[in-house]
Amino acid sequence: MNWKERIFRWRLNRLVPPDRERRGCSLGRAQSVGLVYLERDHAHYREVKELAKRLKIEFGVRRVGMMSYVESEAKESPTWLVKKLDSGYFCKSDLNWLGWPVKEFEAFVDAPFDLLIDLELEPVLPLKFIVRKSCAAMKVGVDHPDWNADLDLRIVRDQEEGEDLEEVDVILHDPMDDWRAHTEKTISFLNQMDLQ
Repeated sequence: MNWKERIFRWRLNRLVPPDRERRGCSLGRAQSVGLVYLERDHAHYREVKELAKRLKIEFGVRRVGMMSYVESEAKESPTWLVKKLDSGYFCKSDLNWLGWPVKEFEAFVDAPFDLLIDLELEPVLPLKFIVRKSCAAMKVGVDHPDWNADLDLRIVRDQEEGEDLEEVDVILHDPMDDWRAHTEKTISFLNQMDLQ
């Protein structure tokens, strides 16, 4: 952990969480869902957009907001990203010296989502700020000992099998397969749980 991450964690732990009404909500009862993720490429963006569409069609969610973090300067941001009422993105140039976003996130964190889902498997510091500041009724994310304080529901990652993979299998393994499997596990769990 570098000094910047240490300062980020120290400041984030002292940041007062928003005043929000915490309440459990299953996917079947949710009227609004917020998705937080790291922007990778256009294919990944399409996957997240398909997930948002699926939440609307399959689960009856009326409103799905998406907030992504782009690890590049604003002038180099992908052309496929758009900013809407509940959705948007922020770039590396939108961060202050602590690594906190200073613009483009206010409408998203103020939206009273029934569910906020952090789709990342590993902590992305600017997105952890968004999760902390969000007014969502229920916050869901990957179980991680250092970052569980802001989550109301933590989904444990599946342990990787201890099989010895051949070199060809390692080369052909798509790193996004783990993300897809965990995202599907999260959606399935949120759909099956019964919270009033």
